Amino acid sequence: MSKNENSSKLNRRDFFKIGGITAAVGAGALTTLPQKTAAKELDKRLVDKIVTTHDDFPAEVRSDYVPPRNWDHVQARSFFVNEIRAIGETVEDDIVADGQAFVQKMNFAYDNDKIGYNQADKALMAGAWAMNNYAAGPSPAAVPNFGVNSWEQRTDKVQFALFDNDYVVKEKYQFENKQEAANQIKRAAKLFGADLVGITRRDKRWDYSKFLNPVPPLFRKPLLAPPSKEQMEELHNWGPDKFVTDWSDFPFEPKTVIVLAFNMDYEGISTSPSFVGSAAAGAGYSEMAKVPYQLAVYLKNLGFNAVSAGNDMGLSVPYAIAAGLGEASRLGQAVTYKYGPRVRLAKVYTDFDFVEYDKPKSFGVMDFCKNCMRCADACPTKAISYDKEPSFEPTHDNKDNAWYNQKGVKKYHVDAKKCFKLWGELGDDCGMCMASCPYNKPDFWHHRLVDSITAAMPGPVHDLMREMDELFGYGNVEDKESIKKFYSPKGKSYDGH
Repeated sequence: MSKNENSSKLNRRDFFKIGGITAAVGAGALTTLPQKTAAKELDKRLVDKIVTTHDDFPAEVRSDYVPPRNWDHVQARSFFVNEIRAIGETVEDDIVADGQAFVQKMNFAYDNDKIGYNQADKALMAGAWAMNNYAAGPSPAAVPNFGVNSWEQRTDKVQFALFDNDYVVKEKYQFENKQEAANQIKRAAKLFGADLVGITRRDKRWDYSKFLNPVPPLFRKPLLAPPSKEQMEELHNWGPDKFVTDWSDFPFEPKTVIVLAFNMDYEGISTSPSFVGSAAAGAGYSEMAKVPYQLAVYLKNLGFNAVSAGNDMGLSVPYAIAAGLGEASRLGQAVTYKYGPRVRLAKVYTDFDFVEYDKPKSFGVMDFCKNCMRCADACPTKAISYDKEPSFEPTHDNKDNAWYNQKGVKKYHVDAKKCFKLWGELGDDCGMCMASCPYNKPDFWHHRLVDSITAAMPGPVHDLMREMDELFGYGNVEDKESIKKFYSPKGKSYDGH
């Protein structure tokens, strides 16, 4: 049942509460300020009122929870079907068909008669994904130890390279205190291009327990020197018995995980589903290939081991929650305070631990998700749950064979098979759930004020906020006008004037 069919009413006390909140933050005075200035000022006034800091991970984790392997998700099983079957695992035929359709359409298909899917849109998507495809390869499918995400921890410069700083220097830099270390690491991450950054302890619950990487080591990085006899022998003997590794093969014991978030283009995501929407996602993935690698090299030059990771190595959403970047949500993604779910997440694993760790924070997202359900309404395949409360087990139609859901964590479980089926039909990675979410907004002060009200108020206000979101035209999906708006020069400056 759609949430719209069962909307609650506000009582008089609720309206007085809303009035109290707006008065407390001085919302009337903010209307006289420019939008960006007002948003920053409101953030200062609101953050202590609506953000709660937690000492422990905010979601319940059952004692029988088992960390997944990196091929326990539909993309890996579809894209690497032959390799998965070669190690003795089963892959459902429908997943294989959906993956083949997705790859074929995303790589080769366009339709000049279909808005959002013409050749120019396809070119935009290809350019957006290019850096990820070149530098990180299969990382979006959770395959580690490839390209810039190599596990290699060299201790000296490459002989044939003019400039090379990708090695662990001998001298370890000494920060004055843990807070200084955190400040400088975060500033480096921001300089390199991260929009949000948090630092948390490594938690084995969120790491993949085993890793599938069927790519022969010789082909995982550009060759910086002629291949050695040992490398050629390894290539000759490569086979399924070497596809799977675990943490015993990792070059050091990680102590810290630095989590990075990258804001995706608001107008681009608003076009979802389309090649333009997928381009916005691809641009985020390309940042995920570049920035964590830069941060890993930075840490190596401080004298510490470091490995960058995108979707690989571990589960990015719980790590983002642990690092204080966002909350869990109905749509299965981390919802951040500033950008909502419109972010891509990456990580850096390091043995550096003289640092002030961040704590998880909440600002009312999960409570809002219990009443909103707009992402569930927007999903054509109904992959997103309508359950009122989160649960430890999936409750969707495929729950009896939901090997892709992490059972034992209290959350909303998305039916990834239904989601992936739509990817195959569209030839892009959809994004309608993100586009429809009421937290997916431009950074205007009045949106931040609404967020504060939803955090402070009960279910009836949440219903109203969802309805107001729709009334003002936010979160529409499959909207052809959004494609025109994305490309329109109106309100945009390309030459700086």
